[in-house]
Amino acid sequence: MRALFLAICGKSKPGRATQPLMRAVLLVLALFATPSYAGAASSDDAIRAFVEQVNVASTSFFASGSEADAKQRCRDLLAASFDVPAMGKEVLGKAWDKASEDDRKQFLDAFEDEIVSGYLRRMRPQGTTMTFIGVRPPVGEDRLAASRRSVPGKEDQTWIWWLRADGQSWRVVDVLLDGHSALNSEAQEYSNVLQSNNGDIGALIAFMRKRAATP
Repeated sequence: MRALFLAICGKSKPGRATQPLMRAVLLVLALFATPSYAGAASSDDAIRAFVEQVNVASTSFFASGSEADAKQRCRDLLAASFDVPAMGKEVLGKAWDKASEDDRKQFLDAFEDEIVSGYLRRMRPQGTTMTFIGVRPPVGEDRLAASRRSVPGKEDQTWIWWLRADGQSWRVVDVLLDGHSALNSEAQEYSNVLQSNNGDIGALIAFMRKRAATP
């Protein structure tokens, strides 16, 4: 299966929201590959340590009980462990090249607000836990690792972190939620909004800000 994936992907850049065939094959690998535990290399140990830090930070957003503090904790985690600018550029696709510098800045601000809103919503239920599952087979130079999100009274959800090297550490560049790429989902939604508004990025930004403000 891994050979099939490499043959299809070839020299294409992993993690592109505009490559549905590549993403579909990745999902097969990520969902059905056996997590790596025994005899893990030091890089696997580093990935586990990184993901477990993300897990702990994610479940600590509401530690103080303050909504403002939760938002700040989430933003701090994004700044430390996620490549939000790269994710935003990728999810906007071709519209990024046409946007002005001011539009790009406003878009990235709105994009981060949306991530914060969605992230907090998933971590808000009392008793939510995030448990490291294992390291999955690499995709080119990128790595995958899985966590299990558990909420009392609900079915567990698998999160697969798509990681890209950043010096001696890693950055999250996408998250697969039960097999669905967060970037792909947002890219499709943003594309629909742009098409409905004749490519007006201002309309998209207004849509994003309204959605981010929804509890």
